[in-house]
Amino acid sequence: MNVLMNKLGVDIPIIQAGMAGGITTPEMVAAVSESGALGTIGAGYMSDAVLKKDIHEIKQLTDKPFAVNLFAMNLEAFSDCIGPMQQMLDQFRDELGMEHGERSVKVHDYLQEKINVILEENISIVSTAFGVLSSVLIERLKKNDVTLIGMATNLEEAKQLEDAGYDAVIAQGIEAGGHRGTFNVEKFPNGCDTGLHVLAQELLAHVGLPVIAAGGIHNKSQMDALLALGVSAVQLGTRFLMAEEAGTNAAYRRALIKASTQDTVITKAFSGRPARAIRNRFVEEVEASGIAPLPFPVQNQMTKDIRFAGKEYAMPNMQSLWAGQGVGSIEEEESAAAIVRSLMGEDQV
Repeated sequence: MNVLMNKLGVDIPIIQAGMAGGITTPEMVAAVSESGALGTIGAGYMSDAVLKKDIHEIKQLTDKPFAVNLFAMNLEAFSDCIGPMQQMLDQFRDELGMEHGERSVKVHDYLQEKINVILEENISIVSTAFGVLSSVLIERLKKNDVTLIGMATNLEEAKQLEDAGYDAVIAQGIEAGGHRGTFNVEKFPNGCDTGLHVLAQELLAHVGLPVIAAGGIHNKSQMDALLALGVSAVQLGTRFLMAEEAGTNAAYRRALIKASTQDTVITKAFSGRPARAIRNRFVEEVEASGIAPLPFPVQNQMTKDIRFAGKEYAMPNMQSLWAGQGVGSIEEEESAAAIVRSLMGEDQV
């Protein structure tokens, strides 16, 4: 067992990504952890009350370690300069029979409260995206022996995480589905575009922390190659979207099975931050409109009602179909445990 796995208290060097937005149900997180890998709650958008509820449910299902994933940024935001984009989005709302969007957008942040919950519930592992937690929050977590894992898309970001006192770094390659973890999207408007293998090698050579590989991983041969390269573990998101226990809706699942490797694109249409998704009508029409998406999280809040309606009406063209470049390999639904077993090369019985 490598040093990182020993620190995390897990047997298998596989981490289920902390996908925000209702995908990481308590059942899936518990099933992954019960299998010997590390399950993760995607708590980026959660309130503290919902996080506490999910933690309690997971603890009823397993006594194995699991992680909580947070956004290392303040989501508090307000904007009333949203007219052109809101008018464009209202065209979708008209089609869906929905009320038009508000003239202003307000987003609440629960990061401090979620840290309180994590400490109250004695969660031992926290992972973060979009930056580095404040020194005050890091100190609070470290005083409670929390292991900190941060996502990086380039060497500079990895160094920042190391200097801040994180315990491990996730090398997120451009192949990864969902949001790019890039810290500075003004400097890198579409996120850093380094492939996983090159990025992992660079971090292994220049960072003293254990490295976790993420981005487009979907089978045992990829995992074996990355472990041979020297990473301590791999993190997968897209394949777990098709876990039977995941919160992925039926229309989203059908889109994942149908998609090929070439069908994903990095877009800001849904959230205002670059993210890899299956290209659909929403992406095409927002990008063709010439109206620039509002910054994250304002754009994300503005499109939330449309995405929810797309889910309720089983319309994949109105949903954010986050997926990595490995999506073309997905053929069927599986249990979370079966996914872990197949990555380990064990018979699925």
